[in-house]
Amino acid sequence: MGLEGKLEFEVEIQSSAEEFYNIWRNHMYHLPNASSDAIQSVQLHEGEWHSEDAVKLWNYTLDGKALTAKEKVEVDDANKALTFNIIGGDLLQEFKTFKVTVKTTAKSNGCGSLVQWTLEYEKLHEGIADPNAYIDLEVKLTKDTDAHLINNA
Repeated sequence: MGLEGKLEFEVEIQSSAEEFYNIWRNHMYHLPNASSDAIQSVQLHEGEWHSEDAVKLWNYTLDGKALTAKEKVEVDDANKALTFNIIGGDLLQEFKTFKVTVKTTAKSNGCGSLVQWTLEYEKLHEGIADPNAYIDLEVKLTKDTDAHLINNA
């Protein structure tokens, strides 16, 4: 078992790729409204909200535990993809590096979208478990965001 790992999964949603990408790209501070039991806040820590040099602080709950993550995002508007590079917070107590990529693609039949998630990480040592609980968290966030977009359309 190596220290580096990668988890990939996708979630089918009813919202358009543009709507889903837009809330994560430009309005992530609304995510606590969509999924308040998972995300308590997303706060601007440094820079400006929409810039790639911005640092944001997330307060979230995983397995009943309150956690924080500080991140910088890489933006790929052409492919509707965001990569969140974790630069601080609780994750770095177990992982040397941790990054989360979310890419949204319209389904070929024109109904809904596919949200592809990739978690890439390097553990600090062999005794650290794979971050499988983050799959459940991201699936929940995806479904809650989709429901929020549909209910507020």
